[in-house]
Amino acid sequence: MSGLDRRSVVAALASLIFSDISIAEDAKSPIARGVLAQNPLAQAFEPAPAELPNVELWGSRGTRDIQTLKGRTILMPLWAEWCAPCLEEIPDFARLQQKYGNERFAIVPVLTGPVKKVTPEIVGQIFDYLHANAFEPLLENNRGSRLMEALTRRSGRFEIPCNVLIAPEGRVVAREFGLKSNGEFEPPSEGTAAAKKSTMLAHAEAGDSLSLWGKQAGEQFAQAMANGFLP
Repeated sequence: MSGLDRRSVVAALASLIFSDISIAEDAKSPIARGVLAQNPLAQAFEPAPAELPNVELWGSRGTRDIQTLKGRTILMPLWAEWCAPCLEEIPDFARLQQKYGNERFAIVPVLTGPVKKVTPEIVGQIFDYLHANAFEPLLENNRGSRLMEALTRRSGRFEIPCNVLIAPEGRVVAREFGLKSNGEFEPPSEGTAAAKKSTMLAHAEAGDSLSLWGKQAGEQFAQAMANGFLP
């Protein structure tokens, strides 16, 4: 292979690996329009890889293809058992699902990239603790991480919580990375992870709203989706 050919291959690989960086930095939110034009959550969404990985989901009712979710707008929080900010959002998502989930819209959290031997039963116990029984406990089958690898890469690394918005035909429309109620993105902090998780769980058990999804912005966002915001 000539030097020019090698350079071409390297350039192509770099383009594939870091393409999400230019998307995130250069493009505006694809859903901050109409009734959601001023919604801070809608404004925080950014373009995402359009293809939803064709993985199997493992839940309390067995396994099924992720494509079975087609037919309505899906907000899919991608989370893991080790991610405290992810757990922080789940109770708020559960309340929104109970209030706005319908034939047009559903919130479907999926655990991806676990570090422990997680099962649907364990996920169900977590949901019980978080008052999130509105959700079926679902994880990527075989404890996989394809959803994380395909949809959560930003600035050269994988980031969760990542909330993926999927159109009824199965196309990924946009994604949002754990916007907090103070309007700032909060990266994981390893030094305070254990203390943060303990505090978060105490608030979750008390039924407190913990993220921006538990505020008016979350209500407005979920209502718009339930009303058919994405055709």
